[in-house]
Amino acid sequence: MSQNKMTPHNVEAEEALLGSLLIDPEAVSCVSTSLQADDFYIQKNGWIYETILRLHRQDTPVDFVTLCDELEKRGQLGETGGAAYITHLVNAVPSAINVGSYAKIVVDLATKRQLITVASDIARVAYNGSDDIDGTLKLAEESVKAVTRRANRNNGKITLLSAREILTTDWPEPIYAVPGVLPVGLTLLAGRAKLGKSWLSLQIAQAVATGGVVLGENVESGPVLYLALEDPPGRLRARMEKQHWPTDPPADFLVLGQFAKKIGDLHKGGTGHLVHLIEEKQYRLIVIDTLSRSVYGDQNDADRMTRALSPIQEMAHIHNCAVVMIDHHNKGFGANPDAVGDILGSTAKGAVSDCIWGLYRERGKAGAELFVTGRDVEEQSLCLHMDWETGCWQIDGVVGEFEMTERRREILDVLVETGPASLVEITEALGQDKSNTYRRLQDLSNAGYLQRDSDKDKKLYRVVEGRL
Repeated sequence: MSQNKMTPHNVEAEEALLGSLLIDPEAVSCVSTSLQADDFYIQKNGWIYETILRLHRQDTPVDFVTLCDELEKRGQLGETGGAAYITHLVNAVPSAINVGSYAKIVVDLATKRQLITVASDIARVAYNGSDDIDGTLKLAEESVKAVTRRANRNNGKITLLSAREILTTDWPEPIYAVPGVLPVGLTLLAGRAKLGKSWLSLQIAQAVATGGVVLGENVESGPVLYLALEDPPGRLRARMEKQHWPTDPPADFLVLGQFAKKIGDLHKGGTGHLVHLIEEKQYRLIVIDTLSRSVYGDQNDADRMTRALSPIQEMAHIHNCAVVMIDHHNKGFGANPDAVGDILGSTAKGAVSDCIWGLYRERGKAGAELFVTGRDVEEQSLCLHMDWETGCWQIDGVVGEFEMTERRREILDVLVETGPASLVEITEALGQDKSNTYRRLQDLSNAGYLQRDSDKDKKLYRVVEGRL
């Protein structure tokens, strides 16, 4: 009898769901985070749903005409039953009021089908007589976990924690992509345009993908997803080669022009696609460069920014993933840097984020300060300088902890004796390597011991009065 049972599905629910989305396109946002195209049992219904999502992400009106046109472009209109079937879907329901119920039916039945598949796979492995019992049990456990994650996308149940559970549970320590400065969750890396934010984020991505060192910290390796939404492949390659990326690290990229087609506005269902990728690849780090290219609309709208960023933050914690979003600073911030207050647009951005990085650098100077603040990180300010030969930011230490080394003291002694001097003149006086001398001059300048002045075609360094 059991062999004659039909695979769980409900054609009427699938058609009513699609009809609801055509009647009320705004309902797409209500179901896109919990419903995927492969949840549909009828393949053509999955194609139609996927096309509706694509139109929605592109801010294209979703209706009978646009849907038929898009399916025709993809060569799927005839296979889905043509305009007659789309008309049937529009007429399948009188309103979209029950769209959530239809979606739950489709998702629940998809979960049942997945359970049946998993059970069959486990049974097949067990029947094969494998002696690796531990391996078989691990397969069963991981397979059931995958089904559970899928079922919990939107099961409508509210799970509460008691005070006792919070106080007596041995909660794990916060996880960091970069120890001490980049925790799991949502981090905003903000600064003015053309300061090197993308270089820094690409540098961090390389360190995580390869298990390297960044900002003076040893980084545990893990897969990386980098959304380079402002960069074509050629520019990205040039930067990666400058930073000496290996040829085959565990890192995936989306480049300029691909985001709208493959992910879409994070405010309109794109986060669901990111969740799917994280579940599939188990990314340890995701870089989104930039926020404005991934979340469309008015960035001064607090409600919009909250609704756009909150699912990303929640997604990052659920999957133990660090998400770095590159953003910009307001043009008119004051003399005292404020990593949170200087963020462009609504303060909701900083409120939602777990961690804020503010990168500050004066034009024409190699040195910069990286202000770090957040819920699970110690507030700190790091001294950095850009090494343009490698395209990497180097850390000089924590602000306020400048170390006066013997070589740095020698430079100051020369300038006290000679007065303002150029790099070449200082190098000759010291008899030391030019590149190392230049580095020490930048360190002393960033620490406030030296000031750089222009004299015709050369820069002169002089000791700041009162610093010695």
